[in-house]
Amino acid sequence: MKRLIVAIALAIAAAHPASAQTASDTAQVILNTARRLERDGRAEAARELVRFLRVHYRDTPAALEAESLLKSLPRVAEIGTGRTGFVLFNTLYGAFLGVAIPAALNADGPEPFGLGLLVGAPLGFFGAREFSKRFRTGGQAGVASFATLWGTWQGLALQQAAGIGDQEYCQEFGCYTSESDTAPWAAMVVGGAAGVAAGWALATSKEIPAGTSTLVSHSAFWGTWFGLALGVVGKLEDKELFTSMMVLGNAGLLAAIPAAARWRPSPSRTRLITAAGVAGALVGFGIDLLADVENEGTVLGIPATTSALGLIAGAVATKNRADLDAASGEPPSPALVDARGRIRVNLPFPQPTSFRVVDASGKTHRRAGLRVILFEGRL
Repeated sequence: MKRLIVAIALAIAAAHPASAQTASDTAQVILNTARRLERDGRAEAARELVRFLRVHYRDTPAALEAESLLKSLPRVAEIGTGRTGFVLFNTLYGAFLGVAIPAALNADGPEPFGLGLLVGAPLGFFGAREFSKRFRTGGQAGVASFATLWGTWQGLALQQAAGIGDQEYCQEFGCYTSESDTAPWAAMVVGGAAGVAAGWALATSKEIPAGTSTLVSHSAFWGTWFGLALGVVGKLEDKELFTSMMVLGNAGLLAAIPAAARWRPSPSRTRLITAAGVAGALVGFGIDLLADVENEGTVLGIPATTSALGLIAGAVATKNRADLDAASGEPPSPALVDARGRIRVNLPFPQPTSFRVVDASGKTHRRAGLRVILFEGRL
């Protein structure tokens, strides 16, 4: 649909050689075409033309006029805006809060967790549906989801790195630290709330390309992975290891922002590069097994090296690849690797669940927890 509309616009521009000799003239012809489409009731086609104009002719007077036209177009639910995935993510996140908040309050027994799931998931669903009405691009939805997830992780990492909530006890035989059971949950709730606020501010302030949000989120988590690997290689433990993961993760995030502005990657290319990096990491773990590596630093050092080589190889191999993303409207998989049809790599969504735990007396209990799906496929 987008390529067809762009082709029509360029054909119209070519049909007016007297008025389309400069970029400004071409942009004006495209804007006039968008206005005619809007008057004919074809709001979606007009919107796509305006977006094309703002991306490729953003320094022209017509691009500035296009802003008012874009605001006047009706905001209808569009395939490809990422709203479905956003609603899915926040439904799961609402369920996560239903578990995390009782845990942060040191709740005992299954009732508070059951009530939390009963309330949290529906609130996440309906709240996300209302929130997503402000989105006009998939990048806005992607950034909002990522900010929530990243804020949750940063809250936990900061709590662990700073030892927030832990207490130190000293006796005549020495001192020891008692780690808090509730502080990590509380930190994730607070961090997630900060992420929701940041995501709202970013997603509603400007249109964000889907490729930008994909690159930023993937870069942040790759930075976290390299922070973990380098920390283990450097024999860091506990607080220092979490600090390494947090610092390199945020470094990856900050580096991706200007890189996305210059590179303008497509979501599909970014995912393919990530897939190559994941393949490289798996090759590294295979080498560990074949070589029977026992040193902890080497166990992660080899996959870190091979994943970096995989990322480089993926970037080179996809240099001239066109964007293959299709606006299918199908919700993204919560798994790391989704093999339903063509293979895609996603950010895995932690899902609340319950586990059976057997205590020392042999009794079975149910405990609330989280699970992460690494692979989902269709035969």
